[in-house]
Amino acid sequence: MSSEMKMTFSPYIPNDQIPEKAVFVAQEGKFTPLDNGEWSVHPFAYDRWEKEEMSWYETSYIHAGLNPFLFFDIKGKEYLDLMEAVSVNTFRNFPIGKARHTILCNEQGKIILDGIIMRRSEDEFVSGCLPDPVVLNQMCGNKFHITSEATRCKRFFYQLCGPKSLQIVEDASRSDLHDLKFMYLKDVVIDGRDVFILRTGMAGTLGYEVHGRLEDAHAVYKKLLEVGEKYGIQPLGRYGYVNAHCDGSIPQVAEHFATPFDDMPVISGSISRDSELLYRSPIDLGWEKLVRFNHEFVGKEALQKELEGPHNTCVHLIWDKEDILKVIAATMDPEKRVDTLDMVCDYDYVRNNGGLHMDEVYDGDRLIGASSGRMLSPKTRDMISLCTLKEEYAVEGRMVEVLWGNPGTYQMRVRATVTLFPYNKVDRNESFDVERIPHPHFD
Repeated sequence: MSSEMKMTFSPYIPNDQIPEKAVFVAQEGKFTPLDNGEWSVHPFAYDRWEKEEMSWYETSYIHAGLNPFLFFDIKGKEYLDLMEAVSVNTFRNFPIGKARHTILCNEQGKIILDGIIMRRSEDEFVSGCLPDPVVLNQMCGNKFHITSEATRCKRFFYQLCGPKSLQIVEDASRSDLHDLKFMYLKDVVIDGRDVFILRTGMAGTLGYEVHGRLEDAHAVYKKLLEVGEKYGIQPLGRYGYVNAHCDGSIPQVAEHFATPFDDMPVISGSISRDSELLYRSPIDLGWEKLVRFNHEFVGKEALQKELEGPHNTCVHLIWDKEDILKVIAATMDPEKRVDTLDMVCDYDYVRNNGGLHMDEVYDGDRLIGASSGRMLSPKTRDMISLCTLKEEYAVEGRMVEVLWGNPGTYQMRVRATVTLFPYNKVDRNESFDVERIPHPHFD
């Protein structure tokens, strides 16, 4: 970053919502400037980690820390043909008002990026965390008729997740949103501003996103806080947000796996620095149901071959508490100098999520997988992690061992129990019966 850069508080959160005493970090990803050349920062935390994180089980959080996000506004129906040519997905049944998790792979079938496409009309789309459509079209010989505008600094979106999230967005928009299905969106108005609501979330529990124009961000944020107060709404900082994905069984690039780019994050943990397990295919993450082999796409042959034989899948590991305490005790032994095991998670305090912690997983002397995203679950108080594991070991209750400690240090093994996805199996967003929540009544 330039020594002359100008830091500014995030334009996506009103200044009067800044904690009185706070540490600030970049948005998720890495420091990138706004369109005006300034570099925005976000709160690291608003409250204690367990209070913030329990909100996705008991009330609802509101999170703004992904802004500015990699958004593109696309015009042209052939955008769907373009994305079908470069992603594992098909879009032949993709109605207006639908959103789709979209995955791009390299020739080896490893994920290079995954994100979301939202269909706004017959020929209008919004993509999030996906490559510039113009660049993709150039790679395909410019045969698709589309136009695209980078709207990274023109859009905002807020994430709300927790059992009270529906009531908050309904009260804020004065709309009954009970009919909004998982991964569908609807246009509404909040405080006189046009926005749309998408039913999705990053912690696995009931969740919604509020999307709108940057100039309306502060008014919408304040309205959500205002109506959310009676429901116990909790602002969520960067520290709590990184744990939402593991607790919610939602693997994330740069937090649970790397991508085969030049700017690989700094790696810590027992994983070999040249391990193939640093990278993941959709199958490694248990996403094979999203892969459609009825079209040509980059990585198709590799993924077909992967599915034909024994392969990996994704599970959770519950770390043995006695072994965890042994590791903690060993960190106090000056002869061993075991790597510190932080209780909450393996957050990289220097690199934000530019650092990736990953540990090897064994059955005896056999390397069988890689664990990442280790965290102390706020609800169960178990130490858990995501693990890409050989499918034969993906058995509920199976015992494995995690190797703790960077290569060259005194390493220790921690027993862990396999539990299948999702970790929290009750009241998942995709199956949550919103009819359990009273419909709103407005004057």
